[in-house]
Amino acid sequence: MDYLLNSTIKRGDTAVLAIHCGDYRFQDAFQEFLNHSLNLGGNYDLMVVPGGPLSLTLFEYLPKFQWASSKWVRFFADAHKIQRLVLIQHQDCAFYRTMPGHLHTSSEPRRRQEQDLHRVKEVMQKEFPHISVESYYAGWDDAFRVKIDSVP
Repeated sequence: MDYLLNSTIKRGDTAVLAIHCGDYRFQDAFQEFLNHSLNLGGNYDLMVVPGGPLSLTLFEYLPKFQWASSKWVRFFADAHKIQRLVLIQHQDCAFYRTMPGHLHTSSEPRRRQEQDLHRVKEVMQKEFPHISVESYYAGWDDAFRVKIDSVP
């Protein structure tokens, strides 16, 4: 079966790479955030992997994951001349629950994720000093509405 879509191929360049988790519960919110809140309008490269930016911090625990993720970021940075990196972590990440606790200084899940965002930002800024790195945390309120906070 063939599907003819209304979508057309994007032309021109992008300078943005976004990295987030593949958790189905957040996909609509991530796309809304990237396209509307950050005004990217679909003009960004996207890496979706379990744990999102966590994949760039796993050297001590899963070095092959970290190696592959770093290679993918390098590819996008070189091939598409990335100038801006958007990192998004989220509440209740199942992949985070698989990580050993000794890799972090906090037992609180959000704090652990924020620590990893800071680690990724430091590494990315050293490896790619020309790339601006932004970090965000997605969670939900009592009505299950998604809220995304900037992580300084």
